[in-house]
Amino acid sequence: MPEFELPEFTRSLRALAVPSAPGSDHDGVFRPLIQARTAAHKVQAPEAKVAAFDAARLEREWREAIATFANVRHAKSAPDRRALEAELSELAAPLWAALNRMQAAGAVVRATSGPARRAPWDAWVATVQEVFDAADDWWRAALPVLADSRGRQGALWRRIIGQGS
Repeated sequence: MPEFELPEFTRSLRALAVPSAPGSDHDGVFRPLIQARTAAHKVQAPEAKVAAFDAARLEREWREAIATFANVRHAKSAPDRRALEAELSELAAPLWAALNRMQAAGAVVRATSGPARRAPWDAWVATVQEVFDAADDWWRAALPVLADSRGRQGALWRRIIGQGS
C-alpha cells in the first residue's frame, strides 16, 4: 500500500452519479474533478498528486462551464447571461473557498518532506474531499437555476420560494 494514497472521494456525493440536468451540464460540473482524480491516481509522488488537483485550473474550468451554461441558455440576451453567470458564481462561493483551502494545504505538502509530510498530506486530502463535497452541493443548488428559463426574473422567484440562491 503506497504511503500517500488517495481515498475514494466520491462515495459521499449525492449528485455525481445523477446526471439530472439538461444536456451535458452535469459533465461540465464534474468532469474537472474526475479528470484531476484520474490524473492523481496515475502518479506516485505526493507533489504530482497535489499538482493534479490544481486549484487555479479547476476554478478556471468551472468558471468556463458557468459561462457556457449562460451562453447556451441566453444566447440572445446579454443581461440574462450576466444574471445567470452571477447567480451560478454566487452559488459556487463555498466551492471557491474550498479550492483556496486546498491550494493552501497543497503548498504545505510541497514545502515538507520525510515523516513530517504525513500530517500536511492528511490535511490536504481532507481539503480535496471538501472540494468534492462543495462541487456536489453546488450542482444540487444550481439545478433549479439551470432549469429555470425565466432569466433574470426567475432569480427573484427562486429566492422567494427558497430554491437556488
